[in-house]
Amino acid sequence: MVAMRKTRSRGVFGHGPLGCSLRDRLLFATARERGRMGLGRRRRGLRSGCRCAMKILLRCIRIAGTLVTLSLAAGLLGFLCLAIRVVTYEQEDDVHHLRAKNEYLESIRSTRVAQDRPNILIVLFDDLGHGDLGAFGARSIATPHIDGLAKAGLRLDNYYAPSPVCTSSRAAMLTGRYAPRAALNLVAFPSGHPVERTLQASGQNIRLPAEEILLPEILDAAGYATGMVGKWHLGDHSPSLPNDRGFHSYTGALYSNDMTPFAIYRDDEIIHEAPFDQKRMNEVYTAAAIEFLERDRERPFFFYYAHNFPHIPLFSPDADHGRSAAGLYGDVIEGLDDSIGAIVETLERRGDLDDTLILLTSDNGPWYEGSPGALRGRKNQTWEGGQRVPFIAHWPERIRPGRTSDAPIVGVDLVPTLLVLLGLPSPPDRVLDGLDLGPQLFDGAPPIDRLVYYFGISNGLDAIRDTRFKYHRRRGVRSIGNDRFSYNESWGPWLFDLELDPSESYDATRSHPAEAARMARLFAEKEAEIAANPRGWRSSEAGYQRAP
Repeated sequence: MVAMRKTRSRGVFGHGPLGCSLRDRLLFATARERGRMGLGRRRRGLRSGCRCAMKILLRCIRIAGTLVTLSLAAGLLGFLCLAIRVVTYEQEDDVHHLRAKNEYLESIRSTRVAQDRPNILIVLFDDLGHGDLGAFGARSIATPHIDGLAKAGLRLDNYYAPSPVCTSSRAAMLTGRYAPRAALNLVAFPSGHPVERTLQASGQNIRLPAEEILLPEILDAAGYATGMVGKWHLGDHSPSLPNDRGFHSYTGALYSNDMTPFAIYRDDEIIHEAPFDQKRMNEVYTAAAIEFLERDRERPFFFYYAHNFPHIPLFSPDADHGRSAAGLYGDVIEGLDDSIGAIVETLERRGDLDDTLILLTSDNGPWYEGSPGALRGRKNQTWEGGQRVPFIAHWPERIRPGRTSDAPIVGVDLVPTLLVLLGLPSPPDRVLDGLDLGPQLFDGAPPIDRLVYYFGISNGLDAIRDTRFKYHRRRGVRSIGNDRFSYNESWGPWLFDLELDPSESYDATRSHPAEAARMARLFAEKEAEIAANPRGWRSSEAGYQRAP
């Protein structure tokens, strides 16, 4: 018998005798099959998860695409709505108060007025600062003709333009109503300008409303010959053009000299095409002023001389280069003084000077150049330098020479003061924000206890002052950033003692807490009044019967 040779071989798990049991082998095979099945399930699960993730991703992409499409559609629809609104925009005037205005002017025409009425000449410079005239402390600019009017008349040290920007300041001065009342608390732009389109899209006014009553309309109804030379800036189309609003004759520009197209009009016709050579501005305006003043007439005149300068860009004739010690800006101011000298000489030669009330001022403080004197702030700001400007009144028959006054007077006071001077009634259907300050202007009466309101452009009420204190609400007042990007931080509220601190440098709230609380209360009361009656219309109980 052949003996069997024993050999060693690997078992089921790689070791052990060759003769492992059938059970062990079955267990091994089962485990291996389970491993293969588990791996397959894991692979199938991974593939299924990937397919599910792809479905979710594709669904998200479709949703995002839908949202983008909807957003684009909404944006396009919004743009179309704005475009339609701009194209179809038409400023609506208040027909009820327009009728009341016409009734009021008709009543003026039937009113008997005094025969010894003075001529009235208002000179309004553009962006002239409180410190830009010799009579107000300028040392590098010579203004002998204007200084002569101050020496022979009245200089006001606390006169306020009614707004820190041109359009709203002019609207307020000519209506006797602060800019929010006159519904034009912004800067008007030429027709078609992107800013005007933006205003139209937001539903804001782009011209002075027809229902507002202007000083030239009142004086025209009272029998005055009315004329204007210079910058209008209350709208460049009817019914808000100079000849629509009480002026029999007009020569000038419809808006600021930095806007285009800048042409010079005579009534409704262009006499100097755009771009007008602004080196000739003084020449053209002075000649037009003298032409108006030299007309033979049997009735008194109202003349509004609203020069575009010293608003930028600045120009002066080549012959005037270097005439002042204040650069181009000073050259321009001295040229303006020449123009005033020519106007005064014309009045004197014709024997009209003694019988003419001359009021000379500015629409707001200086912009990039020019001097606010020792005051804080400039144009566009409701700090003192943005609204406290020069003011000179000259009327030999009524104003004693060499007077100065620190009485707070505002541009909105001019219309009420002139109405009382001429014995004319105020319109019964609306509030006039100004006061009759004839005693202070003409007779040297002491200042009255009154409030001055500072309205920022489109921002509502910014500050108020009384005889001594000025209160600023909390708002953005300090720029932070660089020359490309900046913003204003909110500071305040602040109280300034203008007697001790006319430059508004030190908050006096802790020193005068009772005054700060009182001024804050008065501020809130004025805000509430404006909010309750923005246009200042009077009710029928106040004497106005609303038109049907």
